[in-house]
Formats: sequence, structure tokens, C-alpha cells
Amino acid sequence: MTAPDVRGRVAPGYEAVRDAFAALAAADPTYCAQFTAYRGATPVVDLACGPWDDDALLPVFSCGKGAIGVTVALLVGRGLLDLDARVADYWPEFAAAGKQDVTVRRLLSHQAGLPTVDGGYGAAELLGHDGLARRLAAQRPLWHPGAAFAYHGVTIGTLADELVRRVTGRPLAQVFRDDVAAPRGIDVHLGVPPELDHRVVPVDLPTVEEITANADAIRPAEPDTLDAFIAPRDCGPVWDWVNAEEPRRVGPAALAGLATAHGLARMYAALRHDVGAEPIAGADAVAQVAQLQVQGDDLLSGLPFRYGIVFQRPVAPRLAYGSAWAFGHDGLGGSAGVCDPFHDLAFGYTVKRIALPPRCDARALELMRAVRAAAG
Repeated sequence: MTAPDVRGRVAPGYEAVRDAFAALAAADPTYCAQFTAYRGATPVVDLACGPWDDDALLPVFSCGKGAIGVTVALLVGRGLLDLDARVADYWPEFAAAGKQDVTVRRLLSHQAGLPTVDGGYGAAELLGHDGLARRLAAQRPLWHPGAAFAYHGVTIGTLADELVRRVTGRPLAQVFRDDVAAPRGIDVHLGVPPELDHRVVPVDLPTVEEITANADAIRPAEPDTLDAFIAPRDCGPVWDWVNAEEPRRVGPAALAGLATAHGLARMYAALRHDVGAEPIAGADAVAQVAQLQVQGDDLLSGLPFRYGIVFQRPVAPRLAYGSAWAFGHDGLGGSAGVCDPFHDLAFGYTVKRIALPPRCDARALELMRAVRAAAG
């Protein structure tokens, strides 16, 4: 197989980024990826390779949590959401089972002890929202809130969505679409209408050889552990399920958003700059959601993590996003979206073929380093 052609543009001074992207494509003939970087309000890198259209929308898995964080920043900036208020002040039913004092800050930084519900839940509950939100409101936390943290990989989407509904009267996806994405031309979607289906490209699943080689990293959880209850229990592997029509239509923000790399980069740039409209949130609101809230070893995975409000903070080498001020989110398939205020950069990366073990694609981090070097 021949190396895929690299398409797109780079601003003067960023030619080395194109060279780095071309080298990655030459090293892997199956490589299909998009990479975009903004410096301030201006795109300085916008590249793609592989046999697809450059505006292809890909499932970005947990990278879509960035849209949750951005929407929270918007509401904090508007004075509609106070991170130190009790969740029950906005969502009274949430006070059940000892959660009356849980703050928004703890809820949205993976400290609330609600990564699942007793007995688990199904895909229909996740897509329908209301039933799972009621179960989460009634659920006793699986640890005392604040005593530990563990990635609420799916439920943080439902929790944030219900909170946004209580504050605004609208679902999170609608607030994001109408108040964030549409005014700024941000190509990130929490639910894709049929008229955009022609742009949707499914992710390629791992091969049998890759699954065998990474068996230890992706072995199914033991049935009596919390890990076995984190994702919907009846949809099979999440990396396959997100390719189906129903999750694509609904677009649960925690794991089933779709985006282009340009859309991800533009979303993060728009947090701080006039990108088609005024910045999404003021500097103080952005600083609040980006601020480190918790760090250490995740209670479930045992891996080191740092979290702001929804957003990940850099942890080298696995999430070496950039400066100490960077924040963003990766996705299971390898995608990533990042804002780095220190360098005034924003990045978006999507990749078609899921790499194992599941994590931020190391090639994305390499390209981010190349942009930082070019930006000086």
C-alpha cells in the first residue's frame, strides 16, 4: 500500500507540522486522520489524510466531553450556574441518599461516587435520559463524595445534562448547538440529523490481531466489580455501538458526539477568542472550569489523572497536552481536543482507525508538540 496523501494548509512558519503529519502517514498506509490547530482566533494548521472527505464527521467518544465542559463554562459565565452551589439547589431530587451537600464542583470533577447505578443500566435508559437521571438522583454514592475520584465515563453526561436542563429548561445538546456551536460555525455535534449522514464516517474497529495483542488492557471486567457496570450493559463494545444510527441521532455527550478536527479546535479556540462571535465564556469562567480540582490515582482504573470541571488536565506521558495550563479531553478512539492558554493554541484531532490500548493517540501528541515548536 502507498502512503495516503496529505491535504490541507499550514500558515507560514508551520511547514514542519505538515512534514510531521506526512511522516506519520508514510509510516502507516492505513492512517486516516484530521489535525487542526488554532493560534489565537486563526487556524494555522488544517490537515487531513486518507480516502475520505476533509469534512468527514467521526465519532469522537469521550472527546465529546469537551462540549459538556464548554457548555458549563458558558452557564458559569452567564451567572446561571455556581460551581460551589449544591446540586440539590438546582435539582432537588438529587438530595436523596445522602447527596444533599454534594456541590456542582464535586459532581462535575468525578468525585460524586456516581459512575453507575445499582444493577447497571441499558442503552435505552442512556438514550432516553429521564429514567437514568431519576436513578442517579436516587442512587446512594458508591463512595463518600470527595473521599475519592473515579472517571464517570458515561454518567457524567447524564448528570451534566440534567443539571443544564434544570438551569436552562433545555437539554445540554440544544444549549450547546444553539448557544455555542451554531453562532460560531463549530462543527461538533451532540446528535446528528439525517441531512448530515452523508458526512458521517464510522470508526474502523480493532483487528483480531490487535485485540489479541492487547488482551490484558481490554479484558472484560470481572462481573462483581464496578468496572463491569460503567457502560451500558446491553450494547456490546462501545467502539462498535457508536457507529449505529440510534446513538448517532441522540448523541450522548459523554461518549457519542461526532466532530471534525477543525470543529474541535475551533470550539476550544472560541473559549477565549472571537471566532465568529464573542468568546463562549469570559476569562474568569474559563479559569474556573479549567482549574485543577482533583488529582491522583483513579479509584477504578488505578491510572494517574488530573481533572478540572469535566476537562482533563495534562498528565505526562499519556496525556502530555502541552503547558501546565492546558486542558481538554481525549476519546477512546484516539481523538483529542485541547486548549493551551499559555501558548494561545487550540488543537483538534480525529482518527478513523481505533488504536489499542484505548487512549489518546500518541501521534496527536506528537503533532501538538510540532505546533508548539513552530509557534515558538
